[in-house]
Amino acid sequence: MRIGLYFVFALILTGLTGAYVHSLHLGNHVHKILGIDVNLPIAGWIILPMVILLVFTLIHMMYYGTLAYFTRKKWIKDAQTLEDALYWSLLKEPREHKYLTKDIRNRAKLLSRSILEVKGTVEGVSERITNTIALVKDIERGEYVDLKEKKLAKKLSKENPIFIKNTLNRLDKDQKFVEEVLQSSATYSKDAVAKALKLFAKNETFFKAKKYVKIFDVENFFVMLERAVEGKEDIGMSEEMIKSFIAELPFGCKEYMHLARLCVKKFAPDTNLAMFKSFQKQDENASQAYLYILFEYEMLDKVEEFLSEHGEKEFVRFRALYTLKKMNNKYNVEGMVSSYAVCNEN
Repeated sequence: MRIGLYFVFALILTGLTGAYVHSLHLGNHVHKILGIDVNLPIAGWIILPMVILLVFTLIHMMYYGTLAYFTRKKWIKDAQTLEDALYWSLLKEPREHKYLTKDIRNRAKLLSRSILEVKGTVEGVSERITNTIALVKDIERGEYVDLKEKKLAKKLSKENPIFIKNTLNRLDKDQKFVEEVLQSSATYSKDAVAKALKLFAKNETFFKAKKYVKIFDVENFFVMLERAVEGKEDIGMSEEMIKSFIAELPFGCKEYMHLARLCVKKFAPDTNLAMFKSFQKQDENASQAYLYILFEYEMLDKVEEFLSEHGEKEFVRFRALYTLKKMNNKYNVEGMVSSYAVCNEN
């Protein structure tokens, strides 16, 4: 019962009781309280305990009603906090939350260390949670969502899988964004930068790529070289451009061998000979590639001169090929020399 309604009915009962007893004309009664004679009508003495009981009952009800009110407020506040925790776990960005009630606090601890994956449709949840589930599903199926409009751009960390996936989605749909990622590579995830490089290498020229040589990798460098060798478009492959990239990339024997095979298809013999001779002087890892070039152009005198400057246990496969070529010039260097074999020789 509500405290106001209880008070009204209690007053009515007290009043009716007093009025009835007073109608009996029972007179007055004198009672000594703390040495003082108190003279009241009998009706007064009858309703006095009822009034005292009413007062203390009201105090009791107000006290526990106040406790219940604050307890209910704590539960409401914790319910809101719990929804916020669910919101961030759905966004794969779990956060610590403070709860006022022990029961919810003990049961919600896991949310601060968990991410939620929603399967199927969910009904009966708040609009905020419904919209968040829809946003996450849109991103996961490959759509790009403007997180600035959702006021999430600065709230999600750069390592957040939702943020990363959304960035990858945008790279697929916005070619201009590719260079934006490369220009600010430190602010994006490794996955985003790797995909941006991959897309860039498939579509842009060496002239543009030179700006990003510091963050380029070997794999995408060769993607651009192979595009240039195919000859469908002039993307700026040149001796100077190749040297500028190699100066920044971790080139080993296999990479030089791969480069040699591509350059043979693209450049004139004099250009290749000069370029790989300079590589060989600067880096011994380019020695096999230089020998490959010499064999490709049938420069056996140069091969013999080079091999004579090294021990007999070095370049064994090339020495065998040299012997065969001296005996029969029909042996083809491409068919006889494997990059994996010559680069793994002791």
